[in-house]
Amino acid sequence: MAYLTIARIAGDPDMLLAAYRRSSLTMTEVGRDHGQLVHVAAGAEGGLLMINLWPSVAGSAGAAGDPRRLGVIAARGIDPGEIRRTHYEVENYVLFEEREA
Repeated sequence: MAYLTIARIAGDPDMLLAAYRRSSLTMTEVGRDHGQLVHVAAGAEGGLLMINLWPSVAGSAGAAGDPRRLGVIAARGIDPGEIRRTHYEVENYVLFEEREA
């Protein structure tokens, strides 16, 4: 069953987005290597919001413990305890193809 993670990091959205952009290549590789299906990130009131869809709990857990991810978090000075996560087993999801406007 698919697995959804919603993560929030509190802080200045502009600063967090700048750090996110600097590490996005590494984090994308981590997600790909652990089977991530969808990743969404957005500046939000009071911080950064990330939504991740995984094929399983194991994929999410593998990415969470990946040394590359942990290195990015440490390099950015983020205490892992500051990242607030909620997790959900997914009943259904649909991936739509992008269409031109």
